[in-house]
Amino acid sequence: MKNIIPGLAVVIVVAFLAVAGCTQPAPPATPTPTSAPPTAIPTTIPVVTPEPTTVPAGMGTPGPTQTLPPQYMVAYQVTSNGNTANPLMYVSLQGGNGMNFISQVEVTLTQPDGTSETQYMNQPLSMGQTLTFPCNQFQNRIEIWTTAPTVGKIKTYDKIVPFQSINPSY
Repeated sequence: MKNIIPGLAVVIVVAFLAVAGCTQPAPPATPTPTSAPPTAIPTTIPVVTPEPTTVPAGMGTPGPTQTLPPQYMVAYQVTSNGNTANPLMYVSLQGGNGMNFISQVEVTLTQPDGTSETQYMNQPLSMGQTLTFPCNQFQNRIEIWTTAPTVGKIKTYDKIVPFQSINPSY
């Protein structure tokens, strides 16, 4: 029995070694390079010309505005008449330190369909001086450009102003 145990142990070790070697994954096969001719690359690229697109006219997007120096400051008021049968937009000069120094105020109203109208206030400016514009019943863009000494012509107001009717719908 003493001779069987060492022989049995050798058989078990050999069996483990054989099984362990068989369970290893096989290394991936390396592909053999083939000498295939390269495919032809076109030397000209077809040019596709897009259809010309037209940008619909509109009010545009309000841009940045600047602030006048304190000695040239003036205040404006933009209101509508609220009458949908005859819609009008009013731009009024409310006063300020710069009324005697500002040489010109340029006001442009742009409607949603892209039509615009420009009117001017020139010296002598007076408090309550008003410009009247026919406008759209929905909303309008108002731009105010002010010309003052040392700063030149700058945009001081640029907003889309809703037209508010007398009887708003809820």
